[in-house]
Amino acid sequence: MTTNATDAEEHLRAASDAILLLVREVDQLERHKRGIHPGEPRFDELATDVRRAAQYLAEFTEQEEAWARGASARGPMETISESVNPSPLSEILARWRAVERQLDEAEPGSPEASALFEEFGRIRDEYMTEFRSRAHSSAGDTIAS
Repeated sequence: MTTNATDAEEHLRAASDAILLLVREVDQLERHKRGIHPGEPRFDELATDVRRAAQYLAEFTEQEEAWARGASARGPMETISESVNPSPLSEILARWRAVERQLDEAEPGSPEASALFEEFGRIRDEYMTEFRSRAHSSAGDTIAS
């Protein structure tokens, strides 16, 4: 397998993992929002958070789509399920999933839920930063090759 194929596999896996988590984040935000009365400040905050998470979701799906279009030119590749999400993305992903599990148990509108959503956002931003860095690096490597 070529480096280009490996880069594409890693990128597609990282994007796919993020997409799945962002879909669940939107779901959790929306479920938490349903437990809060409209007009309360937390309701408005959650509505904004739903929009932001949906924007991140759109960004990852655009990245995945762009890389998927070029996948055939990169040579034979593993499926996303068969590929590995490289470190440090896999480590960030593990922390992201841990917070997600805690959110499943948190009471909507509670201080605990608010703190967990903030942590979820920080980890998401960290993942996106690393993802973009790897994508930029891979794109530069491909151009240089």
